[in-house]
Amino acid sequence: MAPGTLHVPRHRCLPPTGTATLRYRVPGSRQLVLLPPGWGRADGAINRGEGVGASQWSQAGPWGCAAQGKGEPKEGVGGPESQGQHLDRELLGETYHKLFGRDQRPRGRKAVQRVIQALKPLGLSVRSQILKLGEDWIFLFLLGICMATISFGLDVVISKFQRANLWVYDALEGYRALQYFAWILYHTGLMMVSAGVAKYISPQAAGSGIPELKVTLRGVVLSEFFTLRTGLAKLVGVICTLGAGSTIFLGKVGPFVHMATILATQLGRVMVRVAGTKENPARKYEMLVAGAAVGVACCFVAPVGGVLFSVEATGTHFALRDYWRGFFSATCAALSFRLLPLLHGESETVAVLFSTSWRVEFPFDLPELLSFALLGALCGALCCVYLFCHRNLLLLHNRPLPQRLLAGNKILHAGLVSLVLASVTFPHGLGQYLGARLTMKELLETFFNNCTWGRAELGGLNASRQPPHPSYGDPWLQWTHPQLSSLEMLSVFLLAKFFMLLLATTMVVPAGYFLPVFVYGAGLGRLYGEIMAKVFPDGIVSDGIRIAIGPAAYALAGAAAYSGAVTHTLSTALLVFELTGQMSHVLPVLIAVLVANGLSQRLQASFFDGIIIAKQLPYLPKLAVGQSGCARTPGSHQAGGRRPTDIYAEDFMVTDLIYLPQGFRFKDVRGLLKASSLKQFPLVDSQESRILLGSIRRKHLAKLLSEQLSTEKRFQYLLSQSEANSPTEPLLGADGASGTPEEKPAAPKVSPEPGDGETSKEEERGTQLSVKMKDVCHLVEDWECQQLQELVRLEELPIDPAPYRLLEKETLYQCYDLFNLLGLRTAYVTNVGRLVGVVSLRELKAAVEGSVKGTFVRCREHEGDPNPNRASV
Repeated sequence: MAPGTLHVPRHRCLPPTGTATLRYRVPGSRQLVLLPPGWGRADGAINRGEGVGASQWSQAGPWGCAAQGKGEPKEGVGGPESQGQHLDRELLGETYHKLFGRDQRPRGRKAVQRVIQALKPLGLSVRSQILKLGEDWIFLFLLGICMATISFGLDVVISKFQRANLWVYDALEGYRALQYFAWILYHTGLMMVSAGVAKYISPQAAGSGIPELKVTLRGVVLSEFFTLRTGLAKLVGVICTLGAGSTIFLGKVGPFVHMATILATQLGRVMVRVAGTKENPARKYEMLVAGAAVGVACCFVAPVGGVLFSVEATGTHFALRDYWRGFFSATCAALSFRLLPLLHGESETVAVLFSTSWRVEFPFDLPELLSFALLGALCGALCCVYLFCHRNLLLLHNRPLPQRLLAGNKILHAGLVSLVLASVTFPHGLGQYLGARLTMKELLETFFNNCTWGRAELGGLNASRQPPHPSYGDPWLQWTHPQLSSLEMLSVFLLAKFFMLLLATTMVVPAGYFLPVFVYGAGLGRLYGEIMAKVFPDGIVSDGIRIAIGPAAYALAGAAAYSGAVTHTLSTALLVFELTGQMSHVLPVLIAVLVANGLSQRLQASFFDGIIIAKQLPYLPKLAVGQSGCARTPGSHQAGGRRPTDIYAEDFMVTDLIYLPQGFRFKDVRGLLKASSLKQFPLVDSQESRILLGSIRRKHLAKLLSEQLSTEKRFQYLLSQSEANSPTEPLLGADGASGTPEEKPAAPKVSPEPGDGETSKEEERGTQLSVKMKDVCHLVEDWECQQLQELVRLEELPIDPAPYRLLEKETLYQCYDLFNLLGLRTAYVTNVGRLVGVVSLRELKAAVEGSVKGTFVRCREHEGDPNPNRASV
């Protein structure tokens, strides 16, 4: 046998000894290498005890043969020559078929490929025209048209659902038990289907979607949040949720914003392929902003208010270059939504969503502005109570016991909540005082009605004052009852809906929360206006002019003020103007919105920020410019130390650093990856000077370490060691042992018994084989030690030479703006190029919260430099 080859018997195969042996054939060679079990994988990772790829490994006896029962050998199998010839025949046959074989593809597939080749010039011409016109215009136009079509189709389907429910309810007139059963079965079934969609199809479809969109625009990537599967689940869930009507009291603004951003993401990918450009994060941000504007415009037919609301609700900073995208797409969506009813035969002309007939000449006077300001204060105070209850309810759900109970019972929870809500709103029960037969749109129509309900009742418009009946022509007559006045019914409505909305928000279903608070604010303003009309029946006299009180104007101001206070937005004032077409009450509505927002922003976080806090999503709270919150310093006995403008990066940075000095080894990389879970590590010139040279991402270090200890390198090392041994001293001997006869350990002797001669031989062979495997393991361990002692060549690593840096004297406001504008997660603090600390999103968030609450505590300065043995690798 030639030197450097493996001594492999061709006609014997040892039986399994309890530990499977692995055989590996080096590509391009007929030599076999024996390795211990569990070493190597087909994908190149080095982990013991994991699966082995079938393409490179086979579970066999120690000489590459299949293990036979009772240790019987199999002739002519497993030899290197026969297997090599078989491999050669396979390669030659594959090459022959590739060059001279017939095309085995189906005829239909070939025909499709021919058609594609024929249409390729047409596609190139279309692509060139798109590039000339501009893909942005086409993308935004398609986005608006598609979302308007989806919104209109969803409204048609929902209206048919609600009409069918009322038709079944009225058909069972006279059978109260059957009516109650049909009423609760309809609402409970729809909500359980909606919860099931969110649980089994896509969990990301649950909720509104606006809080997650805010986090995404901040720079945090949420997995599977913009996929088609999530969009489909959101659409089906919203149909079921809105089909339940005002009983469940949930809306569609948030889900439509989410679906619009999903559609914008998918259309953006299509346009990138058509235009032949590369996708970049800046373009994705622009698409998401346009999608959010389209989502709001489709719900309220308000392009201007939709753009402004999407900017206020989802972003902390907004680029002016994105304005035209939002306005263009929102205008296309709103126009399409108003044209579709004409094509469907539901409308005669393009008009506002809620038509009104208010007085235009002298609609209000200066004394009445104080009344609108009081309404804003009432909306702001009630909003603070609602936000406080909602956030604490969410935090209660995040506790271990409720979370464990609701983890696998979300569908049951939705069914129980909807059962309670449906029982409360049963039309022949408590629902007759709540306007239970009215939809969300009909509720707004009744609140924006220009007639005064108290006068209409006294005037005999509903002299009978019978309980609600479907034959009523005017929806506002649902607010009349023989036992209660309209004011009393409105009070019961507001009290019941306050707690019903809190209960409905606990369900994990696709739903929006803006429309319910908008309707609730309109009801609150209507009640306030009706009270004002009763207090001043003859109106307010100013300069000899008698101005009558219009309760509808107060309903308009209440809707804008309450919804704006809940979401911390001011664009709701513009939304109500576009909804009703009334611009006569601009000043009083703005006053109410400003007063309500002032109270809400001072005392509570917004509705969407409360959800972010409850879900513990990475997001920075608001930091108002000029806020006079105080910070506590160590040793101070009272608040009132320093203003937030006096808080610097050195006060809240982390100084116990983990960094990589230049000239580090692979063993340092492995220790660093095991000891820390950071996503990136700073690179400095030395431990003494610590001049920041750049940063290295964790995934790049892990990849480099994996390549250094790769499976291929292990095999090459073992192969070289086997070739280096002489035939008299093979690494892998014929009898399964390793080393020279002097180095070979003696196998333990087993006293033979009658009939156990064959078993004793097998045990002896197994013992020798285990000794052999230990020697191979020692070789591999020595090789690993040598590899880990090598220096890492920095030219093989992708290093970021200019990571984001902060100065020690950067104020909290400057750090806050920098993190928000650039979407940073980490920034290094340097002093004349020397690395002195690091600030992450967590430290900045804690500093902002401390400055707002007045509980900020300055980090103690470390005496001298941190311990280099602890701070570095």
